[in-house]
Amino acid sequence: MAMRRVPSAVTVVTVAGADEVRGITIGSFTSVSLDPPLISFNVALDAQAHDLLVGADHFAVHILADEQAHLSNHFAEKDRTSEEQFASIPHRLDASGTPILEDVLAVFFCTHYAVFPVGDHSLLVGEVVHIDQGRSRTPLVYYERRYHSVGGEVQDQEAASVNRFSSGTPYAPAPKKAKS
Repeated sequence: MAMRRVPSAVTVVTVAGADEVRGITIGSFTSVSLDPPLISFNVALDAQAHDLLVGADHFAVHILADEQAHLSNHFAEKDRTSEEQFASIPHRLDASGTPILEDVLAVFFCTHYAVFPVGDHSLLVGEVVHIDQGRSRTPLVYYERRYHSVGGEVQDQEAASVNRFSSGTPYAPAPKKAKS
């Protein structure tokens, strides 16, 4: 129940196999490393796209805008065939045959980096080789079992002073002052 209170980005991951293409809605997308640029997400072992993603050399992560909840719902439906998943969705195929959804906030083009078994899921790590950024819009987030849009920036004077001393992240503590 507490995990419902953790907002998450809403993404659709697409992949191409030898005989089919697949898309899947993912709510566990995160940055892992800047050097090399790595991302990760979890996929349920029983998901239709699981085996394709685990065995793929390439995949694409699409960041959805707040007006694209319909894409999240579409790719979350479990019983669609590969053809049904993409028949009514504007997309193109990249050089590796991976479906690339049109007009999303951003697309991370990734190569396979690592896979780790984690309970009833697999944790996939991809190396980002290219990013297409769409036009600037507000991202779609999932929170308390509903879709939301990101609101305005919250100003916090303490965080502003922390940012001044850190590498730009609000999570780094301010340096300790020397005792006089």
